[in-house]
Amino acid sequence: MNNFKNISNEQKIYELSLIWREAEYNFAFWNDFDKSFDWDKEYKIALDRVLKTESLYEYYKELMKFISLLKDGHTDVWFPKEIYESKDYFSCLPIYIEYIDNKYVITNMDITLKEKIPRYSFIKNINEINIDEYIEKNIYPYIWHEKKDSCADQVIVFLLRGKEGSVEKFVISDGTKDYKVELERKFSLANYAYEKENLKHEDVNTLFSSKSHSIKFTKDSIAIITIDSMMNDELPIEIFNNYKLLNKANGYIIDIRNNSGGNSQNADSVASLFIGNTFNNDFALHPIHIGVYKALGKFNNLNKMSEEEFKTKYKDNKNYEFYEKMYKICNHDFYEDRDHKTFINNVPGKLDGTIVILSSCKTASAAENFINVMRYNSNAVIMGSASYGSTGQPLVFDLESGGGFRICTRKSLALDGSSFINKGFIPDIECSLSIEDYKNSIDSVMNNALSFIRNKISE
Repeated sequence: MNNFKNISNEQKIYELSLIWREAEYNFAFWNDFDKSFDWDKEYKIALDRVLKTESLYEYYKELMKFISLLKDGHTDVWFPKEIYESKDYFSCLPIYIEYIDNKYVITNMDITLKEKIPRYSFIKNINEINIDEYIEKNIYPYIWHEKKDSCADQVIVFLLRGKEGSVEKFVISDGTKDYKVELERKFSLANYAYEKENLKHEDVNTLFSSKSHSIKFTKDSIAIITIDSMMNDELPIEIFNNYKLLNKANGYIIDIRNNSGGNSQNADSVASLFIGNTFNNDFALHPIHIGVYKALGKFNNLNKMSEEEFKTKYKDNKNYEFYEKMYKICNHDFYEDRDHKTFINNVPGKLDGTIVILSSCKTASAAENFINVMRYNSNAVIMGSASYGSTGQPLVFDLESGGGFRICTRKSLALDGSSFINKGFIPDIECSLSIEDYKNSIDSVMNNALSFIRNKISE
């Protein structure tokens, strides 16, 4: 293969087949697909495409295209390290893009482009193609994209990265005027024109800060707890140690807008400060495959029946439950239910007061599990925008060719039994940052949360 170590056809077939197999037997969301979706047929199509690839990069894009058919944010493929480090594939355009107001906005650029690109201009066209059409054709086939704002960071990587020296033609707009600009990818880092600015709200005192979380107090003792990851296992210990400090607050803002998840046990520990040490923390379905039931089901042609046909034929059968189990296993629809109550040790006490949780499309995985627990076990109000829309237990594999993949094995539900996958948890109060907020360096969402708590306190 060009540029990288050779991958034999045998290895290509094996790795694609491994993805097919692990999804076939372990993917948690098969019952969300109708019978018109044929995983075996898609495997054969992907096999033909994979064998025609002539570079490691093309090969991995075909694996991505195959697995993205499963439409799940915890089911994906990633490139080998050598591709991420290659100037042929991961050189970068000299701009910084963020997804704001449903637009791809240029918030920074190399200093040499400062006069050519108005800051906070948004992309309209790439190479004479409308930005939405460009993404639909060139990027979405390779990534999970069922929730457009949640996949924006992945889209931006694909937009920015490519071969060193390659040029893209952009039409951008500041809202009143269009600009045309050609940008060339470079392997060296851009010398950005602007310092990164944190969005501002009223003055606060930082009383605690570590890698796990920070605590700030307003002048009227509203605690702002910022947790950007649930991965840090020091979080439970450190936040428990801050109980006495937090107990002095009149209200609580828990900011998890940039929390991409981690360990749900850590999230439960934070929740226990507001709920108590025992609460329902999980409602999920785990797929179960039993070979003998599949064999019996196929023998009785249950795999070829619609649900209506099955019920009509077997509804009066005295062994209905037995046949139903065969039918469900044949159709990837047999699950173990998990309705779980957790117990958290050494909770120092329970915090009382109005609670606002700030959410965004970047609030994912274990952070969404935190929203789930708090929404149904406390008086917390969710504010911001809908969360990421994906959580679960991924089954992870490294591939011999250098990359890897994961398959989501757990179908998580909200504690009331509703689905939030590919939708996110919808906030009680919806608000989001605008381009004007960025221009003025104002965190309007935080300001809304502070106003809400103060109104509650004054009632």
